[in-house]
Order: sequence, then C-alpha cells, then structure tokens
Amino acid sequence: MPDPMRRRPVLSLLLSCLAAPWTARAQPAPVEDAPLDLEALMARMAAVPERHESFREERRLAALNFPLVMTGTLRYRRPAHLEKLTETPQPESLVVEGDRVELTLGNEPTQILDLARAPELRVLVDAVRAPLSGDLAALRRSFAVRATGTPDAWVLELQPLEPRAARFLRAVRLAGSGTNVRETLLLQANGDVHHMLTRPLP
Repeated sequence: MPDPMRRRPVLSLLLSCLAAPWTARAQPAPVEDAPLDLEALMARMAAVPERHESFREERRLAALNFPLVMTGTLRYRRPAHLEKLTETPQPESLVVEGDRVELTLGNEPTQILDLARAPELRVLVDAVRAPLSGDLAALRRSFAVRATGTPDAWVLELQPLEPRAARFLRAVRLAGSGTNVRETLLLQANGDVHHMLTRPLP
C-alpha cells in the first residue's frame, strides 16, 4: 500500500505542516469577562517575540479509516520565522522565513517554494503567521475573520477569500487564551480534518 504521507501534492503538504497551534512563553493572561476586542488581541500577540512548543497532531483523511498521529516541535520568532519539525512517525521539516518556504520529507530533496508566486500558499502561511505576528491586516487580506469569546477564551474562525485556496481549504478555527493559541482545526474541502494541540517547552 502506498505511503499516504509521501504522495501528497505540495499544497496538501504545506497545509498539513501548517496545521499548528502555538503557546506564548509568557504568563497567562488574567481572566476577563469583557467581549473580545480583535485589534487588542492582535496587539498582545504582536508583543510576544518567540514561541517554542511541542505538538500532537491528528489527521483524519478521507482516504483512510484510521487517524494519522504525529508529534514534534514548533518554533516561531518575530517577525517572520516559522519552523515545524515532525519527529514521529517519520521526520518532516517545514521552515518559513519571509516569503521562502523549505519543505523536507525524510531523506527526500528539499522543496523550495516562493510565497510571492503562490497566493494560495500564502493563505496557508497567513493562517498561522498573521495571528502570531499580530498582523490583522494580513489576516483580513486572506480571510473573512469572525472573532468570538473573551480575551481569556477566544475563537477565531477563518474563511479563505482567495478562490484557489478555497478549493482545498474550507475553514480554519483557532482557539486560545490570552496570547496562547492552544488548538487549531483545519477543514479541507475534500473532507480531511487536521486537529492539533500544543504545550510550551521549558
């Protein structure tokens, strides 16, 4: 049987790699009952210089009758660096620096992608990097954004605006507290679901 992790198109690979939540290396925000102010939340997110996490991701693919579980580490560094290193069940590396994306699966050659030439890929990066960097303009450039909850328990629901991205990505849901993104859910148009949880590393 072909390995489903080795035969995915680049867009699907990048989507899978970017299905990652993040937790800031900072003190938890105090409990607040006021409605969520999205601009204030983004300003607080922008104030976090670096994040380093472990993750557990579960992928439910329409072509399989069992979930794929992956673990590894995540890193974000202002202003535009993202890194995801998958350790199990097999090595996988994703590094995003500015508009440059490097994607490596095991011992296969590294794929180099340019976000400036691929708007649909930029949408995937914006889903993760824009909230972490507090870039509300970038988030709204790529998505219709619906924010609910309070500063201590918020949810962002993102609907892609780019037509090519909408053909494979139906929606993104981020849930968090304060400056921490604790859970990310990506729904693909083909029925695949990517769900990830994270915790901070010491």
